[in-house]
Amino acid sequence: MLKISIIIPIYNVHDYIGRCLESIFMQEYPEVAIECILVDDCSSDDSMEIAERMVSDYKCRGGIIQFEVLRLPENKGHCAARNAAVRIASGDYYLFVDSDDYLEQGSIKYFVDELNTVDGRPDVVMANAISTCDQRILSTIPHKQFIDNSNCEGLNLILSRMLAHSSWNKLVKANVFADYELYFSEGIINEDLLWSYMLFLHARSILLLPRITYFYENNNLQSITKTKTYSLKFIRSRLFICNQILVNPPRIILPEYFGYVFSILHKAFDVFENHINASDASAERDGICQLKHNLLHSAWRKGYPLLCCLILTTYKPFYYIVKLKAFRIHIYFFIRTAVTASRRFHF
Repeated sequence: MLKISIIIPIYNVHDYIGRCLESIFMQEYPEVAIECILVDDCSSDDSMEIAERMVSDYKCRGGIIQFEVLRLPENKGHCAARNAAVRIASGDYYLFVDSDDYLEQGSIKYFVDELNTVDGRPDVVMANAISTCDQRILSTIPHKQFIDNSNCEGLNLILSRMLAHSSWNKLVKANVFADYELYFSEGIINEDLLWSYMLFLHARSILLLPRITYFYENNNLQSITKTKTYSLKFIRSRLFICNQILVNPPRIILPEYFGYVFSILHKAFDVFENHINASDASAERDGICQLKHNLLHSAWRKGYPLLCCLILTTYKPFYYIVKLKAFRIHIYFFIRTAVTASRRFHF
């Protein structure tokens, strides 16, 4: 019998944990063994008390999903929480769920039923998701599609942002996770940008499904400019992510690759130029300069002059264009345009 491990880090989600767990209870499917690992990341509120009470009531009602609570010795963040859960998970596939989000009823059944219609076991199964704040569909999956990722087709869907670069709402085969050590980088912000890239870089086959199975609660409204400390961590995180992607290139390098790295770099550059005193952050300034240099030379060597022009907007005097509101608002449009044009015009 196929077994799925659902992994949920819990930290200060008093207002959301009940809804999340109720959605897990509604995933019962007798043809699949489901374990759910709740990771106590040392909440300072009563999130874990609520969770344990709900799980106890669920067991008393005869629920068939197996729950386990994993307690961390100190608050380490959701990346460390996920990593700790993976090390004890016993499922054939992992499914990450954030504790302020929730699953559509019958999502597991949908995943498994569709999984059983294809030959073999794809490394990744991904369906659609929706943002609860604006009802925005987060991925472009018009129909069911089985992808042989040997030509980087699946990876390019992530790089072009056709698929949500998230850890949640993806069934990930356990042996793929272990073979390529797809653990989450701890201590950084926006780690899903790197994790999604590495997952789709190594996945050999991917099953995409059009139905909405996940509801994303975008309640993190903290501005990256709120504190200098947060802004610096944001910049360092993005530099780390970009450098890791550059040292782990795909077998087939297409313009989407450079567009993806540039989009990550651009946001770090924007924060640095507008919210950081350069004299107080020399290491970050040097890191951005080195990354810009590496990206520019790499794009030129691969024969993408239009992408080089885009990267040059991070250099003086061109970066004054970046400061224009129209450019900043429509940055992803400019990136997509440059990437599309580069597919036709390169040397």
